[in-house]
Amino acid sequence: MRNLKLILGAAAALLLTMPAAAREYRVTLGAVAETLRTAQPGDRIVVEDGTYTDMELRWSGAGAEERPVVIEAATPGGVVIGGASTLRFAGKWIEIRGLHFRDGYAPSGAVIEFRNGREVAEDCRLTECAVDNYNPARRDAAYSYVLLYGRRNRVDHCTLTGKLNLGVTLIVMLNEERSQRNHHRIDHNWFGPRPVYGSNGAETIRVGTSQQAYTSSNTLIEENLFDRCDGEVEVVSIKSSDNVIRRNVFFESQGVLALRHGDRNRVEGNLFIGNGIRNTGGIRIVNAGHTVVGNTLVGLAGTRFFSALAVMNAVPNSLPNRYCLVEDVAITDNTFIDCSNIEFGTGRDLERTLAPERVLFARNTIVNRKLEAPYIAVDRTDGFTFRDNRVRLAGDYASEGFETVTPQLPVLPAEARLRAGKGASWYAPRSEVRNPVERIYTVRSGEDLPAVVDRAEPGSVIELTDAGGDYPIARAMVVRVPLTIRAVGNGARPVVRFNGRKGDNMVTIANGGELHIAGIAFSGVLEDGKALAKAGISTAQEMIRPYSLSIDNCEFADFGEGGFFAVKGTQATFAGRVEIRNSLFRNLSGDAINYAAEREDKGRYNADDMVIENCAFYRILGLPINIYRGGSDESTAGPYVAVRRCNFEDCCNKERGSVVRLIGPQVLEISDCNFSNSGRGGCSVRLDEATWEKVSIADCNFHNAGRILSMTGRAVQGALYDLEPDYADAAALDFTQRPGSRLAELGIGTAKNDLR
Repeated sequence: MRNLKLILGAAAALLLTMPAAAREYRVTLGAVAETLRTAQPGDRIVVEDGTYTDMELRWSGAGAEERPVVIEAATPGGVVIGGASTLRFAGKWIEIRGLHFRDGYAPSGAVIEFRNGREVAEDCRLTECAVDNYNPARRDAAYSYVLLYGRRNRVDHCTLTGKLNLGVTLIVMLNEERSQRNHHRIDHNWFGPRPVYGSNGAETIRVGTSQQAYTSSNTLIEENLFDRCDGEVEVVSIKSSDNVIRRNVFFESQGVLALRHGDRNRVEGNLFIGNGIRNTGGIRIVNAGHTVVGNTLVGLAGTRFFSALAVMNAVPNSLPNRYCLVEDVAITDNTFIDCSNIEFGTGRDLERTLAPERVLFARNTIVNRKLEAPYIAVDRTDGFTFRDNRVRLAGDYASEGFETVTPQLPVLPAEARLRAGKGASWYAPRSEVRNPVERIYTVRSGEDLPAVVDRAEPGSVIELTDAGGDYPIARAMVVRVPLTIRAVGNGARPVVRFNGRKGDNMVTIANGGELHIAGIAFSGVLEDGKALAKAGISTAQEMIRPYSLSIDNCEFADFGEGGFFAVKGTQATFAGRVEIRNSLFRNLSGDAINYAAEREDKGRYNADDMVIENCAFYRILGLPINIYRGGSDESTAGPYVAVRRCNFEDCCNKERGSVVRLIGPQVLEISDCNFSNSGRGGCSVRLDEATWEKVSIADCNFHNAGRILSMTGRAVQGALYDLEPDYADAAALDFTQRPGSRLAELGIGTAKNDLR
């Protein structure tokens, strides 16, 4: 009996120490918080499938190691969360699985935060979840998709895509001690396409800030796919110490992995594939003690800060948020194939004067049959040790530490293999391809043109059939889908004029809209008792998606108010590309082309690529061309601006005026243009270029015209002339040069006579 009692007592004690059987709860999303109050380690909370909107989710709970509390969708991806919804969760050993945040927005803070009030998450996991197209109405409203607080948390097999607004996609927060030395793991995620934003603050991952540069984060970023993440120059921005970034794939991303602040970071075994796309980059190095080893970089076309490898110059006695000395860095066993730029001393200028010190560059392979040398030395390289590097270039290259060989190159995996295992397994990307309907709407003079635009399907063509006909509109034509609006035939342009009682644009490109417009005249002649149009072609006040605009063979004339702009990009809107060709701008009191709405000098701008070609400007009181990117931020590559074969006659002669005001384009070409009787009270061309910007003025004529104002004095790259124009028929608005004239022989000025 005594032995039996001992056995029964031991069994009872064992039962008391054994965990209770795990329990499964089936609840709606709104009931999760209450269920967590009683949930025990090992329990599963299964959320019923459905669409949930306007949910402020705040979850706290506690699991245990090997027995987390799991919150999961009944069907992976079946719990769809939208509207004004966010998630805050905290506690220990909580696992969240299978949620789909889609087409909503975060009214405050990030979409998902690893904290709930003052409590942070530890040993928690976000897995098999997706955040897709979770954007506000305006692109300058900033927030992130995910903020990581606490320690030892994991974000894995998630899809984070469709981000269009300002803000880093995922941030590792180090703002207090309990989130430092965090040992977070970010792995096997798909960071989906993100278009060029047009300013700083559009990174995909950031770890820390410059104020935490010397704080150890110990974050591991591995096995992720960064797929066309083009937001800004820093795709991954490391601003702390002791992190590891390994075995990730950067696919056609216009930016770099930047070791921006902090020491002792390790970059290992990553694959960068550029396929020759503009601004695709590799690794940029600032600060000390880093190891860059075993990476493969292929087909990267970026230069300077976007280079395949950029080792930065430093600022003497630098503050942590500027550029500290690159020293004690090892760059070894990397392979560079058909990359345009490897730079040492990147960013050298009158501020960044310290070249890197004690940098080992060893056992690297560089293959590019178009290059004469393996790297570009922007500053001295005596701080580098070159050892056992192999090259195959345009010719035999002989230098200490480099040997010309025929190396065995790696075989790149197929794209499908690169994508395998990345992101939520249940997630299927939504196609952005719109099948054009190829429907043609014909509109006669006097018909309701804005109403036709309202009902047109994506890809439709709207034809104005009456040559020289009168098309009055009482409200804007609002373009919400890709459309073409064009005149029919080769006769006089149909005339669109505004006759509404309240001012409006004549054409407004709204969210989702793209426009090609051809052969139309926009008239500002005011009708008695009616309002003046605000602009010819402009954008909606609230837009999140980038747009494109193409204008061909159009005319903008007779707008007598200084606040009217013929073509205008508004603040917080962004065009991927604007093309204006073969068009006439005349008798305007305001600007003809204005993409200068971003005035905060933070490096923001309104269009990435702008081409203005074969256009004539006559009697413009405002600025014929006004493009602005203020400040000295280096996080972007644009705007790219080309002004070719344009004619400026009697434009902007007021004191301190400018014919062409181009502040901050990082790539600028002005070529084959004629400036006549213009800019006399100020400048024909006003620039504010930095030393690194690629600016060229060449083969232009300046007759009785203002000067070129250049910050660097290096803008003029070709011949300039002072020849009196010989127009074919200026009275009839034909500003082409008379055949046989000197300017015609030089190919300067407009090339066609159909601009009238």
